Amino acid sequence: MTPKTEAPSEARVLSSAFSAAARALAPSVVRIDVEIDHPRVANRDDGDDVDPFLRRFFQFGPGMPEPTPGPQRGTGSGVVMDGKGSIVTNRHVVSGATRLKVTFNDGREFTAKTIGADAETDVAVIRLEKPPADLVAARLGDSEKLDVGEWVLAVGSPLGLDQTVTAGIVSGLGKVGRHVQMSGGRVRQYIQTDAKINPGNSGGPLVNLSAEVVGINTLINTGPGGAYGFAIPINQVRLVTTSLLKEGRVRYAYMGVLVGDIDSKDPNRKAQLPGVEHGAYVNQVTPGGPAARAGLLPGDVITELDGHKIEAAGDVIEYVSTRTIGSRVSVGLVRGGKPQKVAVELGELPSLDGRAGAPAQKLGIALQTLTPELAQTMGIERGVRGAVIAEVAPGSPAAAAGVREGDVILEVDRQRIATAEEAAAALAATRSGGHLVRIRGASGTRFITLGGD
Repeated sequence: MTPKTEAPSEARVLSSAFSAAARALAPSVVRIDVEIDHPRVANRDDGDDVDPFLRRFFQFGPGMPEPTPGPQRGTGSGVVMDGKGSIVTNRHVVSGATRLKVTFNDGREFTAKTIGADAETDVAVIRLEKPPADLVAARLGDSEKLDVGEWVLAVGSPLGLDQTVTAGIVSGLGKVGRHVQMSGGRVRQYIQTDAKINPGNSGGPLVNLSAEVVGINTLINTGPGGAYGFAIPINQVRLVTTSLLKEGRVRYAYMGVLVGDIDSKDPNRKAQLPGVEHGAYVNQVTPGGPAARAGLLPGDVITELDGHKIEAAGDVIEYVSTRTIGSRVSVGLVRGGKPQKVAVELGELPSLDGRAGAPAQKLGIALQTLTPELAQTMGIERGVRGAVIAEVAPGSPAAAAGVREGDVILEVDRQRIATAEEAAAALAATRSGGHLVRIRGASGTRFITLGGD
C-alpha cells in the first residue's frame, strides 16, 4: 500500500475554497433541456445537416449524435437570478425553443418559458412557470474588479451531464476587437479563462472563489494555442437582464455604418488616405439609416465622435453603444484628405429577435451577421460577407419564398449586405412589389423577392 502523504496547507486552503464556492452555487445553477419542433435544418447536396448555430453550441441527445429531421433536443445551462424563477442563460441556448425544461441539482424539474432574448449580447432570460418557494438566487459580483490570474470556476451541465464544476484562472481581460470576437455584437469586453468549458456549459456562470457570479459562459475557442473559454462580464449581463425583464427586449442606438480598422487596409488603400493616422474606415453605409441621412459615404474615415478620438473600428461601436436613441453625435471625419464634421441623429437598431415592428417578424426570419469565425464553422470562405438566416418561421412569407435556415443574404435591392443590421434595415424600407434579395445557399446563389406592399 502506498504511504499516506500530507497535502501542503496552502493546497488544502485552495481546495476548501473550490469546494465552498461549488457548494454555494449548486442550488442556483440549472440544466436547461430545450426541444425544438422545427429544427434549423438546411438541405445540402450531401443530405440534411444541422444548422451550424446548433451544432456549434448544443450537445444533442443521449450519445450526442447529430440530429435528424423532426423535433430536436439540446442542453444548456443557466443561473437563477431571483426568487420569481427568472433564469439567465445564452440566447443561442433557447433560440427557437418550443419547450423548456429546467432541472435543479436536487433533481427537481420545472417547465419554463422565454421572457426575452437579446441577439446583440447573446443573453436571454427564461422564467419557471411554477417556481418553488425555496429558490436560491445567485450572488452577482463585480466583473470590473476581476484580475488576470484570479481563480474562477465554470459551473454547468456540459456534454449532457448533471452539474459539473471545472477550475481555472482568468487568462485575459480585454475589449472585443479583431483578435477576439464574441457571439453578440454589443459585447464590448470579455473574460477569457482556461477553466474547461464544454458544449452544454453555455449560459452557465463563471464564479470567483467568493461564490459570486462574474460572467456568463458563452464561447469555446480551440486552436494551435490550446482551448480557452470566454464569458460575458456580469456587469453587462445585469444591465441586459434588467431590460429583458422589464420590456422583453433591449433597445440600442445605432449609426448605420460598417467600419473597419485603417491598419487592416491593403497598402494601396492606405496610400489613398494621406495624413490619416487613426480612425475607422467606413466600408458601407446602411441605406436609409442615420449615417446615410446625415451624408456619410463609403470611404470616409471617422476620426472623432463628440470630440473623442477614434483609433479603430471598435471605438465607434463602443461609443455609440453608450448613447441613447435619438441623441445627436458630432462625427469628425476625413473625406478626400479634407477634415469635415457632420451631425448624426442616432436611430434605434432594428430588432433581430422578431419583436414588434421588426422586418424579421413580418417576414418570419431571424438574422445573424456572418463573421469570419461563423463562416469557417459553416464551411464558407472567410471573405464572404452577409447576413445568415438563423431561423425561418413555418408558413411565413420567407418560407413561402423558399428561404432556408443557413442561407446567406448577400444583397438587398442590388446593395451589398455585410451585417444583420444592414439586412434588417434594408428589408424594413418600403418598396412596392417587394425587395429583390440575392441569397447564397447550399445549391448556389439565387434571387428571390421578399416583402412588398
